[in-house]
Amino acid sequence: MSVENYIKSNIKNAGDKVYVVPEIPEKKLNNAISAIAPSINPEYVLAIIDSTLFGSAKEGLIFTGEGMYKKYSFEEREEYRFENIKKAEYEVTKKIKDNGKVEEKEHIYLQMDDDNKIELSSSYLMNVKYKELVKVINGIINEAGEDKQYIATSQMLPLASMDNDIKDAYVKIICNFAYSDDNEIDSKEYAEIISLIVRIDYNSENRLKIRSYMCDKSECENTDDLIQYINNNVPEGSLEVIRKSLIKDIIYIYKINNDINNWKENRFIVDLQEKFNIEDEHVRLILEAIKNDEEILSMRKNDSEIKKSMKDLAAKAGAVGVPLAAIYFSGSVVGMSAAGITSGLATLGMGGLLGFSGMVTGVGVVVLLGVGAYKGIKKVTGIGELENNKQREMMLQAIIKNSQKSLDYLIDDVNEISRLLMDEMRNGLESSKKIEKLSALLSMMSKGAKATSEKINYAESESVISHLPKKLDMLRLEELTSEPTKQKFREYILACYEEQEVNREDGDESSIEFILNDKLSLNQFEQLYAVFEAIGYTNVTDAAFASAKGAAKNLVKSVLGK
Repeated sequence: MSVENYIKSNIKNAGDKVYVVPEIPEKKLNNAISAIAPSINPEYVLAIIDSTLFGSAKEGLIFTGEGMYKKYSFEEREEYRFENIKKAEYEVTKKIKDNGKVEEKEHIYLQMDDDNKIELSSSYLMNVKYKELVKVINGIINEAGEDKQYIATSQMLPLASMDNDIKDAYVKIICNFAYSDDNEIDSKEYAEIISLIVRIDYNSENRLKIRSYMCDKSECENTDDLIQYINNNVPEGSLEVIRKSLIKDIIYIYKINNDINNWKENRFIVDLQEKFNIEDEHVRLILEAIKNDEEILSMRKNDSEIKKSMKDLAAKAGAVGVPLAAIYFSGSVVGMSAAGITSGLATLGMGGLLGFSGMVTGVGVVVLLGVGAYKGIKKVTGIGELENNKQREMMLQAIIKNSQKSLDYLIDDVNEISRLLMDEMRNGLESSKKIEKLSALLSMMSKGAKATSEKINYAESESVISHLPKKLDMLRLEELTSEPTKQKFREYILACYEEQEVNREDGDESSIEFILNDKLSLNQFEQLYAVFEAIGYTNVTDAAFASAKGAAKNLVKSVLGK
């Protein structure tokens, strides 16, 4: 085990408030670095032991792969490089007080290479388990061995920021998997791999090379050699998340043509799992993450539902000892679909929960009451429900952006193959086999482009749907379209909704509700949204006034018996 991995695996034993990468809250990381070690790169921080009373992390210990940094109250900052430490020692001193009671005090001493003995502990060392910290420090020294291999590496380096050769090996392993079942990469697999290439910022020169790799199985490199290259060249701090990311991407490709729950039946996946030393329960967590991402879209979850599902996933991740960041903050971030990017990062505390910052303190009571009233109006009019879709909307926009760029790449590929095909056709009959092969590739790429276009159309439709009311408020609609010139708007809206009979829970007679027809075309959804905007259905003021006016009219009718 490396020193970095040793620290990450054992440091939690050394204190009550210990934060280990990649689950160090951003605020605590910033506080700790500013107060304890202003000169270090945040990406190299492995762990923080917070010794403050209220959890600000402005005092305590910071660990990297090369050393530890200390700052306690009324003391100067200190840095201790592991290469200069021979060993750590634990000692208890006893002092008899005036009242006869014995006071015990724990100490930690560092025996340095220059034979100096430094006391690490102090009277302000709160939340630290002295004996355990000594064990960890000595474990670090033993793990490094005689060569004293102490290296600090980035703990948050995604695949997109790594060398192109690493990206190459990563994508080639996925291609090898796609080839493994039927000796070809079909159109859907091709489209998804292109989607990944877009996300990891492949440069144009490498993309031309990988296109050839994806079109000719004879060019395949040995998977074990590619794995070895990744093991040898990925920065150590990022290796585990890259391995889990690769497993996740391959399982997503597997899912295109198979039941995701049958992954154990695939020899390629099982072999890769064993080589990466990833446990079954970790793979099951990856499956849960993929299903969760897809359900956010397919089940049209709102922000509240996304928050709950991500908390549930985080709990499962904690139970199996895998930080959720290892599933989401990785090379491809989220499998091959681009879904879950924001939901994953939100769960890690990046950018505030679900993209929304907490309420600023110091807001006056009058303002708070106004906000409460405004939210109350939104709830009554149903507009608050529409605004509870911001997270899913961000995900859909990410899919659209990724798919549009993927489509550009696919069109470039189609054009290039078309050019090669024309060249071969000019050469005559002797090139018939090559012509046949190029024609098959052209067909496959064209289908891949079609699949990507369908993904764009789906995401754009879902994006518009997220802004449309699922159920019509008929009182509001009738009031907003009561004028003769707006009757046509009402007719169009009603044509886009379906009548459904709903049984009342109190046992009274059933009622009729108008539910959105989600089988409309993208153009129809866009027109429907434009109509709602035109009549003010989604405007808080207009909607609240129309609903209140409509309710008042109904009340008058019921009183007068008309």
